[in-house]
Amino acid sequence: MATQVYKTLSKIVGVVLLLVGVVALIGGNFAHGYVSDQLADQSITMATNESIDSQLAAGRISEDDAAALRKYAGQEMTTGPQAEVFANHYIHAHMAAAAKAAGVPEDQANYSAIGGLVTKYTNALKEELKALPENANATDAQIAAQAAAEIANPDTTYENAQQAAKLQTLRMDTFLDGNTLRGMLLNAYGWWLVGTIAQAAGWALIVVGVALTAFGFIFKGKSTTAGAESSATGV
Repeated sequence: MATQVYKTLSKIVGVVLLLVGVVALIGGNFAHGYVSDQLADQSITMATNESIDSQLAAGRISEDDAAALRKYAGQEMTTGPQAEVFANHYIHAHMAAAAKAAGVPEDQANYSAIGGLVTKYTNALKEELKALPENANATDAQIAAQAAAEIANPDTTYENAQQAAKLQTLRMDTFLDGNTLRGMLLNAYGWWLVGTIAQAAGWALIVVGVALTAFGFIFKGKSTTAGAESSATGV
């Protein structure tokens, strides 16, 4: 009797696991297909070996970055792992290199911290402008307008204005755009990873489901009739 109960439970649980496994597998395949289609629409080509060598020689990427990029050199970006490598070992590496070239400390090489440096140089410029005799009676609003004009002037002679302008360009053109693109690519990688996990879980559930279902239909327990006969004959 107990064996029959176990067999029945095995059939039920096995079928349920099979169904859940198939659904997980379909979901994982859909996630991979969707991410692949979206990345393909962007027509992004991974750096070639020649480009990687050039970037490495110029100091824009590290040896670790180069090693990660070479796995997909010259390929069209259509998978999550490619997106993750491009985001972290190409875009991020170039952002860090640009910040270093601009004299930004490594611990301040991010969008927020660079904004703080822009403010720092802008405030220093305002103080410099306030000290001018012709600005003795100027209001804060007038000083702020003069500082903004100097920062926007490519021919300004004020070093603080030059630094503020350079860092503002770095912040908006490199870090803002870079972080936006990295966010999109890493989001694609995240969904690809979810799909991969769903596929693995799906196959695992299918295997277990098949095993349990097979047990329920195939396993033959110890014959109760044979047991009763053995008891009756004293064997």
